Amino acid sequence: MSTSANAASHGSVTGRVLKTILFAVLLLFGLAPFHTVVAVYYFVGGPPLDFDRPHNGQVVAHIDVLARFPPDIARIRVSEVATGVTVWDVKPTTARSECWNGCWNLTLRAGSNPASFTAGHQQFNASVPQDLSFSLTRGTAYLFEVWDSKGRIERDRFVL
Repeated sequence: MSTSANAASHGSVTGRVLKTILFAVLLLFGLAPFHTVVAVYYFVGGPPLDFDRPHNGQVVAHIDVLARFPPDIARIRVSEVATGVTVWDVKPTTARSECWNGCWNLTLRAGSNPASFTAGHQQFNASVPQDLSFSLTRGTAYLFEVWDSKGRIERDRFVL
């Protein structure tokens, strides 16, 4: 599992870099307004994912809301990069996203984190772990993956 997750992550990073360069060129030459570029990226590339720089043993994952389109999140998974072991895996209890204005700012901390959470009015329940919380360790590299309902995926790594 570790090899395929890492290989897929590398491909995703390369694809994301190429898309970002293409959209930056379009913006630079004024061929597309910013909101159009962001919307195209969302519909082509999957859920827009970004991380703040880790500090004080925590990191914030941002899954961006685009204008009137809430993110369509079908699954979120965190796994250890070195071992491929899944630390956290959640899915929504309803298919329709109801999250707006910053509720997709997920804070992940070293130590204990809640396994299930609510984003807006939408409940996400964990299949991994079976407990009420999961733990992250400082200095460990993790892979954060987010899927939309169309099966598109975005990945990013972080270390607390």
